Amino acid sequence: MRIAYLTPRVPYPPISGGRLRAHYMLQHLARSHAVTVYAIGSHWQRSADFAIAPPSGLEQKLFPKSLLGYGYCAFKGLFSRLPFQVKLYESAALARALAEDVKRGQIDLLFVHLLRMADYVLPYAGVPRILDMVDSLCLHYHRMPRIWHSPRWLATRVDRARVCKYEAEMPGRFDSVLLASPADLAWVRHRTQAENLVLVPNGVDLEHCSLNDVPPEPNRIIFFGKLDYLPNADAAIYFAREIFPLVKRSVPEAHLCVVGWSPPRGVRALARLQGVTVRANVPDIRVEVAKSSVAVAPLRFGAGTQYKILESLALGVPVVATPEPVRALLEDTAGPILIGSNPEEFADQTARLLQDAGLRERARRAGRLLVESRYSWDDALAPLDRILDQRAKPTKQCPENPLC
Repeated sequence: MRIAYLTPRVPYPPISGGRLRAHYMLQHLARSHAVTVYAIGSHWQRSADFAIAPPSGLEQKLFPKSLLGYGYCAFKGLFSRLPFQVKLYESAALARALAEDVKRGQIDLLFVHLLRMADYVLPYAGVPRILDMVDSLCLHYHRMPRIWHSPRWLATRVDRARVCKYEAEMPGRFDSVLLASPADLAWVRHRTQAENLVLVPNGVDLEHCSLNDVPPEPNRIIFFGKLDYLPNADAAIYFAREIFPLVKRSVPEAHLCVVGWSPPRGVRALARLQGVTVRANVPDIRVEVAKSSVAVAPLRFGAGTQYKILESLALGVPVVATPEPVRALLEDTAGPILIGSNPEEFADQTARLLQDAGLRERARRAGRLLVESRYSWDDALAPLDRILDQRAKPTKQCPENPLC
């Protein structure tokens, strides 16, 4: 099939969970289909500095957008029924290019990555449409009431009602809607009664994240991720200021490394704390994770499945996490991930792993076994393959092209 893949950002370099999912989706789709990527942005980065390279064979249609352009779209969003999440990524050039390609009969399937791109494909009811919602923005907003009092998040408070209404409408406009976690799928199903929701979990590249057998640095704790993503920034600050001091009471030699892309001011300021290091824009985070004794995921809100947990487990690094991100991976929390529901419990679990080499070894082996048995990308994307197999049909325009 000829697939138009719409995404709000150029997925390379893959420096966030959303871009990683886009990368592996594109890699998977490109094996059997002709894929054209329509993305907001101007630069498709192919750099040796980054460990993950784009798959070959993708056609790229990129549509630059300046900061002024984003600002203008945000201003228009004040007077729109659509969420800011959607208005912000409006591009007349992308819409025209897509319309021309649909009119010429060059697209067999419209594949939308993230809710914010859904409006682009709504006019084309005659073309099969898949929405990879990934997670529920409405559930994400529902879980973050602690910041509603802050004037900084006024726009988020305004957008919540719009997002929830828009999200509830979209399943009925698509043939299939993909979600990455059972919790998000259950939330959307409860609100919409939609029957076209499909669980397509995130996976992990088991070859790229091979089990690390090099001894880690003693007492090294790591938190990593896209640090300007609000749940990640909140988690880093929460651990460093409220949990890490409790860990150091039991393990005075403990040190914390916060690693990731685009740390905001509040995260950068953590480097002033004793025993805390902040490393920004590291091209290959695997190196930082693999030499750590413990990885932490103290997320207090958000939705979906956390790559930081999957990649840590794949690399053989034990994980301590809050309950919500673990429930996105396991039906119960009695698995290889240690749980901390409050600062004291989280600190105790982290200190246990730092102090008990036998527990660390059991946790690292169990974690790797979990991702091998349930979270390879081929297994994760099997439901998508079944959807595409049902949609696949030969086309007269390119009968000799095996990708069509």
